[in-house]
Amino acid sequence: MRMKRFLNNVLSLSVAMWLCIFLSLGSIALACLGATRAGDWMARLPNLVGVGLLALALAITGTRALFRKRVDSAFFHLGSAVIMAGWLAGQIALRTATPENPAKGLMALIDGDMSDQLYEGPRLQTLVGRVPFTVKLEKFSVERYPSKDPGYEAPVREYSSRVVIQERNKPSRVENIRVNHPAIVAGFYIYQMSWGQSYDRWGQPVNYTVLQFKRDPGLYAVYTGFGLLFVGAFWFAARCFHLKRGGAACS
Repeated sequence: MRMKRFLNNVLSLSVAMWLCIFLSLGSIALACLGATRAGDWMARLPNLVGVGLLALALAITGTRALFRKRVDSAFFHLGSAVIMAGWLAGQIALRTATPENPAKGLMALIDGDMSDQLYEGPRLQTLVGRVPFTVKLEKFSVERYPSKDPGYEAPVREYSSRVVIQERNKPSRVENIRVNHPAIVAGFYIYQMSWGQSYDRWGQPVNYTVLQFKRDPGLYAVYTGFGLLFVGAFWFAARCFHLKRGGAACS
């Protein structure tokens, strides 16, 4: 009985309202810091613990709402809890990464290069670790908009990397990596990050590609959480429509 009373007090509507206000103000403050500084601040251990406790509270609230047949509220709370749990899984992967099992890094290649090494830093000089497969760049392509002026270099329309992936004990396969179209290999998402121009060993200008590798075990959980939020919003709208047709107020 005491535990039930305690949960009712902790998970009450007034506490939830003040918590939402506090989190909204915190989000605004983090936005002012910028993405990099905000990410570094959120990755601190006390903040990770706080997010975990908040996810647990949302999961308990969602479960209670489900038993009370408030399906829309249950999906809202459970979806938020699953999103936070997925984000925590990604942060834990970053904190526990090793050179034998890295979680993120960059790889710069020119046509014909093959590597399994990931780097970081402004000039990609710090070795992060090795991925359990090799990447060979077959062709890096830069597509530009049409230009009517021969002396004017048109803006870049799209750039992509055609690579050959070779995993252990598996046949090789070809992937065409473009912006917002990553390749997925052995749990790693390989993104087309950027490109630039350099010189080869003979002093000839060449283009190089920069690929970003990221291993995020909680990504599918985040997608699932957003799916639950969508279902909750749909359920809430359907319930309000049904109540309004019956002359009742939606609450």
